Amino acid sequence: MDGTRRSFLAATAVAGASIGTTGCLGDDESSEPAELPEPPEPPVAGNPDADVTVTVYEDFACDACRQFKFQMLPYLQENYVGPGLIRLEQRDYPLPVDETWSWAVACGARAVYETEGDQAFWEFSAEIYDHFGDYSYDAIETVADDLGFDGGAIREAAQEEEYRDAVEADHAYGDANGVEATPTVFVDDELVEEDLVETIDAAVE
Repeated sequence: MDGTRRSFLAATAVAGASIGTTGCLGDDESSEPAELPEPPEPPVAGNPDADVTVTVYEDFACDACRQFKFQMLPYLQENYVGPGLIRLEQRDYPLPVDETWSWAVACGARAVYETEGDQAFWEFSAEIYDHFGDYSYDAIETVADDLGFDGGAIREAAQEEEYRDAVEADHAYGDANGVEATPTVFVDDELVEEDLVETIDAAVE
């Protein structure tokens, strides 16, 4: 095992353990609707035509998701996304951990994606986690402004939950695929229950 891999495993022990074990859990009361809405196109990083797709379901108010974003995502970006080995998708799955911010931040992030594109979404979704535990509409507006977006419009989208239908469609799609906690990760539609890196390595080989 090389030094980079050892350092990564040490740094991401908490995030790795959170997948399927110590992440944020739902209340097991979700029910699959009679007709699932077509899920919206998710924000994508990496090669959109890659043979391997990694899909992450997150709740912005989930601390395990925050840890995943800061500890695991940089490794994925450096080793798989940047080289174009995978298509990385993010889908929303408000459990909700917080009745207000699980939805509001997701709607704000979705607004960034719809108006500014994929790269903007990933930038915003990383920066907004800096306000985890102290979310506010002011914070959403400030982060959007600082990134060069229309902060007022993003704030309104979050406050009015303008993209709630899209977020709920993601949630329903997650329910249909057996998502019960966040973060939940799929590699090529297969739920990852063991080591994520080993699973991706096996898929890209």
